[in-house]
Amino acid sequence: MSSILRSIQLRNSIWSSFPVRFLKQQAGLSTVELLDPRSCGKRHFTTQVQEHGKEVAAAATILVFDLETTGYFHKDHRIVEFALCDLSGGKNSTFETLVNPERTVPNYVEHLIKIGTDLVCRPGIPRFSDVIPLLLAFVRSRQAPGKPVLWVAHNAKQFDARFLAQEFDRCSAPLPADWLFFDTLLLAKKMVKAEGKKRRTSLEALREHYGIVSHDDAHRAMRDVMILSQVFQKMTFDLKVTNEELINEAMKLPFHVFCDSVCLLFLWTSFEQQSEPEREEI
Repeated sequence: MSSILRSIQLRNSIWSSFPVRFLKQQAGLSTVELLDPRSCGKRHFTTQVQEHGKEVAAAATILVFDLETTGYFHKDHRIVEFALCDLSGGKNSTFETLVNPERTVPNYVEHLIKIGTDLVCRPGIPRFSDVIPLLLAFVRSRQAPGKPVLWVAHNAKQFDARFLAQEFDRCSAPLPADWLFFDTLLLAKKMVKAEGKKRRTSLEALREHYGIVSHDDAHRAMRDVMILSQVFQKMTFDLKVTNEELINEAMKLPFHVFCDSVCLLFLWTSFEQQSEPEREEI
């Protein structure tokens, strides 16, 4: 864990060079469409997971997440849906909400994700500034003491993590220092390379490869989270990658992506050196 702590201290020192801005608490939370923070009491436990037939203590709290947006580029668009799942399972292990983007959802996006302007731009749908306090409370309730939080998404480097950082920055909210990000696209590319085959590495392609059944064709956040949760565990098993190795390997090759005044220290594995990943399906 010493390497993790050193990396967190490095990120804190980087963040300290930026102007300090405080989270603006906003009212208007919907208890119908957003998780009630009172259900997120702090729990003290050491997460146990199964790896290659044996039970081991998790190196981090692993949260698989996905989001839907009004478009592809984070600088020009906003989040309309957010979902995550704690891989340790148990009660209250998921979090999802629609998000009011405070702008029109393009027709082509509505056709793809089945989320339109009328659905999200209405009373009762929280803005992301409303979501942040509840998201932080939820994550704290799931986080094991002394462990970092590993956020896992497919194409996180180019899409999900950038949007999340952009929204936190827009709301003047610093990302917690012990949040780390991992992109499963690298695992998918490594797996394809090891097989010596040419095939797509999108989430849908991986779902088909592993025979994961989905009865919902809509491109929605929680659907993709549930699929990626299975895909991620299957890929790490096939590649014989443990949770501890994910953390350790990622710490060897950190890279920084700046989103206005927010500095993200991404976890990027050193499994292989490669150029920028090609744009994957959103």
